[in-house]
Parts: sequence; C-alpha cells; structure tokens
Amino acid sequence: MWPFKKKHPKIPETKIKDSWSLFEGEWEGKPLIARVNTALKSFAGHPNYKHQVSVAIPFRSPDENGFPSSEESSELIEIENLLCSELESQNESLFAAVLTVGGMREFVFYTSNPQGVEVKLKDLREKVYSHKLQGMIKLDEDWSVYRQLV
Repeated sequence: MWPFKKKHPKIPETKIKDSWSLFEGEWEGKPLIARVNTALKSFAGHPNYKHQVSVAIPFRSPDENGFPSSEESSELIEIENLLCSELESQNESLFAAVLTVGGMREFVFYTSNPQGVEVKLKDLREKVYSHKLQGMIKLDEDWSVYRQLV
C-alpha cells in the first residue's frame, strides 16, 4: 500500500491567472474548436473541486460547420464573461475549457460548491435572453473531461 497521496497546490484566494491553449479537431465527424485553460494542470483532480459544471449553449443559426456567426460570437463572449463573473467569484469554480462543436458552445468549470452553482445557473438563465443556457453538474473527481483535452 502506497502511503503517499498526490499533493495539490493550495487554491489561492485571488483568481488563478488563466493560460489558454487553442486547438482544432473533430468530434463524431464534426469540426471542433477547443480552448483549454492550461494554468489549471496542477489543480486537476483537486479534492475541493470534484464537480464538473457544463453550460451548453445551442447556436441560433450555425454555419455549415456548426459554428456561430460573428454577431452571435459577440453575444457568446458576453455570456462567457457573465458566467465567469458569477461562477469564478472567490474561486468557487475554476474555468477549465470551452468547446465549440455541432452547433453549440460548452463552457466547462470545476466547482467546490455545486449547490451554489445550481442557484447561480438558475439566476443566469433569467438574465440571458439571447440564448438558452443548458446547465449540468456532475461528479468528476478525476477531472476526466479536462484531462482528455490537455
């Protein structure tokens, strides 16, 4: 029996500085663009952030590749900023990735407070009129989604 567990760095009280990597690929035969916050590598699997939060936003009129128009992209940036403002407050959630594929954009966070995020997502759905926010929170202790992307 191995007596040592992996030590995770302490989560700072201030926001963790982001470092994003962008890549293109395919998912189920459809073009995919992913943005991954590589600054979270050392925090992946942190025991305080066991729950993955996915916020999916279907596009109103995707192009032939399933991507949004430039106008819709601007609206999605505003939604992303709103999500980050609400969910990242006091590092309650860590912003891990953004996936754009198949006519939708998915924002991936890991949270220390799934019940609090559920309330915030409900409030955000009432604030965002341009798109429908579809939220899901699930246990992902190993950060499997994040690890697949990095």
